[in-house]
Amino acid sequence: MAFRMRNDLAELGRLLDEVEAYCSARDIPEEVARGLAVALDELITNTVTHGYPDGRDRDIELHLDVTDTGLSAEVIDDASAFNPLEHPAPDTTLPAEQRPIGGLGIHLVRKLMDEVAYERRDGRNHVRLVKHM
Repeated sequence: MAFRMRNDLAELGRLLDEVEAYCSARDIPEEVARGLAVALDELITNTVTHGYPDGRDRDIELHLDVTDTGLSAEVIDDASAFNPLEHPAPDTTLPAEQRPIGGLGIHLVRKLMDEVAYERRDGRNHVRLVKHM
């Protein structure tokens, strides 16, 4: 299944509603669907907020697929190149006031998903998420 949204946070709710309907129609366990929604919310919010310095309207694509082993999602955009996997996990043992800003969202995505992969191809970011069921 393929979904498309503009790089506008006002469209994120619609996309997440589509993801919920997709998962529900395929009897994806609620915990898996919820985790995917949180991960997508984080990734897409970061992309929209930080990836389009020119402010022009662009499309963000989401491809979902149910496989024999789980649920996979791929977010594709033409935002600035950004590999979330290159950034180290934050030190969550530090008190909140001592932690640098940023990085918790990517950490959350890694914790929620069983696999996270990144590739920059043809001027586009491809982030692949997999959750085993």
